[in-house]
Amino acid sequence: MFIFDLQISNYRNYGRVGLNLDRGLNLFVGDNAQGKSNLLEAIYLLSTLRSSRASSDADLVRREILHTDFPVARLACQVERSAGNLQLEVAVVGRTTDASHRAGKRVRVNGVPKRASEAVGQLAAVLFTTLDIEIVAGPPLLRRRYLDMMISQVDRGYLRAMQRYARVLQQRNSLLKRIQAREASAAELGFWDQELAHAGGIIMQARGDALGHLVAQGAQQMERLSDGMETLQMTYRPALGGLDETDCPVDETEWTARMLRALANLRYREINAGATLVGPHRDDVTVEIDGMPADSFASRAQQRTAALSMRLAEASYLRRALGDDPVVLLDDVLSELDARRRRGVLEFFESFQQTIVTTAEPDRVRDVMIRASGRFVVAAGAITRFEGE
Repeated sequence: MFIFDLQISNYRNYGRVGLNLDRGLNLFVGDNAQGKSNLLEAIYLLSTLRSSRASSDADLVRREILHTDFPVARLACQVERSAGNLQLEVAVVGRTTDASHRAGKRVRVNGVPKRASEAVGQLAAVLFTTLDIEIVAGPPLLRRRYLDMMISQVDRGYLRAMQRYARVLQQRNSLLKRIQAREASAAELGFWDQELAHAGGIIMQARGDALGHLVAQGAQQMERLSDGMETLQMTYRPALGGLDETDCPVDETEWTARMLRALANLRYREINAGATLVGPHRDDVTVEIDGMPADSFASRAQQRTAALSMRLAEASYLRRALGDDPVVLLDDVLSELDARRRRGVLEFFESFQQTIVTTAEPDRVRDVMIRASGRFVVAAGAITRFEGE
């Protein structure tokens, strides 16, 4: 799939921008803080309905209109894909004093209003940023997010299970605190245990399946980018309180059963803690380079190559699951790589229908400039096509 028309209105530092994007490689050049990352964030939001950076929807609305009667940012795109062309629109409504204007996102697919869970993944995308190194070196939350954003684009059941799990987890934690305070009985946990384990089983099954593909692809990409000098291993670590964490069950039913056993085993510890101690919200993926923990023993260069390999594996996963190419977004990543690794990344994506690259240092990526079918300049929230060398 590829985007051939993109419209942005009152989003971040953009007033109104319309773009006709090319199939193949599109390059956006501009100094820092001009809007390059905002552009890729907007495309990724159209895919996942979640910002890659903002803590709230209000952060996405252009600052100059935040205090108007109806502060709203609008994104729209037209996409060619194997399943049929797509028109996708997202309106992000900021905080407003009018009670009839509810803050949040409104979504339309081919002109028809849709729930978020129905719109996620209609446009598939994979986003590379300079912060991806934290997937390898940072806390488990970032590796869970890596899996969640990827799987949600191809499995709506997973997204619904995630939403259900979050609601049940909140209710169960509230009950644990009331039991701790002797305001409720431990017998009340039975219902919430079943609900949590059922949603958790769906999530864990999907994560285990996804890792099965990512492990092989990630290892292959790491070997290729390092000229066979380094190895990458990823292992799923479901949070089951030490219960059978070394193998993955074959179906959701067994995952659910294991989670129920883990909840039963840790019941008194959870009451004392006033919090749920097992389940997908505490999962992790261990990342090893040359057999050693990547966060503790790998160099920054090795961590960066590992993170890049994981993103390449993600693109491969989305392509296989969808039967179509995701749109590839590289935010100022290539200029950080040496020529050999940069060439390896570009060669991998040559077979993808559309890759969008940003850079603040065009002289360092002359090879990208030569390959690009569409070249653009970004300056102060304005984008113009550039035809020169």
